[in-house]
Amino acid sequence: MALSVVGCAVTVLAALSPSEGFTFGGTAVRISYPEAWQAWLNPAPAPIVVPRWKPEDVSDLLAQYDSNWTAATAVGLPADSLASIDPTAPDRAAVVSVPVDSAAAMLADTSTTPVAAAVPKQAPTPAPPRHAQVTIPDASALPPALRLSIPESARGAFGQLFAQLDQDGDIQVLHYGDSQIEGDRISGVMRDAWQERWGGSGPGLQAPVPLVQSFALRQSHSGPWKRHTRYGRRDTTDADDRYGLLACYADLDDSSGVEACLTIAPEPRNHRQFGLWDGVRVWHDSVATDCFISVNGVPTDTLKAGTSADVLGLGLKGTPSGGDTLAPAHAVHAPVPVTEICFQGGTPRIFAVEPRGQGVQWHGVPMRGSSGTLFRKLDRAHFTGQLQTLSPDLVILQYGGNMVPHCNDLAQAERFGGWFGSQIRLFQRVLPEAAILIIGPSDMSEKTGLQWTSFPQLAAVRDVLKRTALDNGVGYWDLLEVMGGLGSMPAWVASEPALAGPDHVHFTPLGAKKVGTLLDRSFLGCYSEWKHNWLKPAPTAMPKRSTAPAIPSGLSSPALETDGRR
Repeated sequence: MALSVVGCAVTVLAALSPSEGFTFGGTAVRISYPEAWQAWLNPAPAPIVVPRWKPEDVSDLLAQYDSNWTAATAVGLPADSLASIDPTAPDRAAVVSVPVDSAAAMLADTSTTPVAAAVPKQAPTPAPPRHAQVTIPDASALPPALRLSIPESARGAFGQLFAQLDQDGDIQVLHYGDSQIEGDRISGVMRDAWQERWGGSGPGLQAPVPLVQSFALRQSHSGPWKRHTRYGRRDTTDADDRYGLLACYADLDDSSGVEACLTIAPEPRNHRQFGLWDGVRVWHDSVATDCFISVNGVPTDTLKAGTSADVLGLGLKGTPSGGDTLAPAHAVHAPVPVTEICFQGGTPRIFAVEPRGQGVQWHGVPMRGSSGTLFRKLDRAHFTGQLQTLSPDLVILQYGGNMVPHCNDLAQAERFGGWFGSQIRLFQRVLPEAAILIIGPSDMSEKTGLQWTSFPQLAAVRDVLKRTALDNGVGYWDLLEVMGGLGSMPAWVASEPALAGPDHVHFTPLGAKKVGTLLDRSFLGCYSEWKHNWLKPAPTAMPKRSTAPAIPSGLSSPALETDGRR
């Protein structure tokens, strides 16, 4: 009891004590609360949470985008041309919906799904014919959120990209991103739209042993394969940083020479042109012991000991046991055989498997947990050599989401911008003629009391990324603004049907399709502005960019590539 009375008395004195304290005989005595009491006695005011967005607001926003699109394309375009522009047009062959109840279900590991076979073998056919070239008569009718931000210094690279599309459509697009593009979400919508418009076929580069099954094709494997990645949880047994173009590779746990196979086949629920290829390229590391390769049971090639890291081209020989192939259910072109590639002997690291299509090749490279700051950490000679071998005409870096939850203040966001800028400059040095586009984070929410609110530093990360992109002379697409801005994610989640998952971070397949469609419209608006307003023809050779400044020695790398989950 006595201690309670003393405690109350001290509390009262501390509350009444002036800032300069009490003065007794010329001596100042200050009484203050213990530090642990401050939050209890002087609680911070509760944040004002205003649920600004409702599901109908999202519906209205998307309807407004459609209205703007109609206004931009209403003049002088025949109906069949509009179909070739808009991936959502009703007469297009659509992807069959895959039921996904949550982002967690979408990101489940299905890499060992067996590949089925069902249709008699036929020879592969050429890529689909190109549609008539079209432009948007009035690109200014598109809302500001759907406009690519292209600085003057980047117009030459984007003009060259558009000119190449006009000429023959034979381009390579390398689309890096975090888990927002996992399973070929967003990237698959773009691949389909561009292949339909400018001609093309094939699913693009694939990890030999993927974490998540891509809907671009079917993959399976047999044998003691082990997957390694430089993003997410890195394998501590990896002795070097030779991860290759996809920042991952697969090798064999068992070095006894056991046969191990990788199998690819068309995905019957997806766009027919994704399942058309006339050969496969295998991106491999240097070879220590002879490795014997067969395709569909037919001995095809031998990687000799001493062979350097390279890309091995393989034709489609033989058929798998049973002589069957797998064709998309709605295909009108001839199906591609199931392709089984088997390795025996000293199998080297396999960095990628590339079904070789034609025309537009859109390579989606998802990196779950990555903040996009890993490229400078890869073995420089090896990574840049593979980049130059692929020689992409457009590089997309879609990152920022994995930085947002870990960003505590503006200074940390600025440090992230500094490191991300160094990644941009690496691509500029290695690919001086490529167009580069940065796609920033979407809205992302965390639970605050009973409400879902945007992460505190989300806008800061977006602002820093956008400024970094434009300052380094590359394009930017603001996904946060496209969604509606801060606070819009809960409404995307609550929409019927849902456009984002219950984690309030990842889009559902339908939401990702909406985003991909809007990105395609933004590109087509930029392409149309080039056709109408930019200098033509595009320069035949791009000027070399100046050497990027050195990274400040005191700038430490954000520790975001070791334990990410997105």
